[in-house]
Amino acid sequence: MFDHVDCPVTDIRRSIAFYDALLAPLGISRLITRIAPSSGAASNAGYGRDGHAGFWLSDATRKGRLHVGFSAKTHEEVAAFHAAGLAAGGEDNGGPGLRPYAANYFAAYIIDPDGHNVEAVCRAAD
Repeated sequence: MFDHVDCPVTDIRRSIAFYDALLAPLGISRLITRIAPSSGAASNAGYGRDGHAGFWLSDATRKGRLHVGFSAKTHEEVAAFHAAGLAAGGEDNGGPGLRPYAANYFAAYIIDPDGHNVEAVCRAAD
């Protein structure tokens, strides 16, 4: 169901230390760390198993906004998700298309009525 969840945090370094310790007993480790060289730029860290980061921390540049990425099987499902979100009153936050995050990362984004960023992503080479 979920491809990934992104949790906004107020202190990225403090949260990294906390989640490193918290998730280790579950066999979940930090796979990606991006600390911005200047304030105002985005920093994040991705946790997971088997090479896939499914839980993310993002610094205060996205404070207060939850981000949930739902798994889609095809590019058509991603496009249908985006169209349904717009029809239901969501705000466009990026139409269906390839993204530079990973190979074959085809996604679309909708802002829900409470301001959360909701994504559908297909990682198949469609």
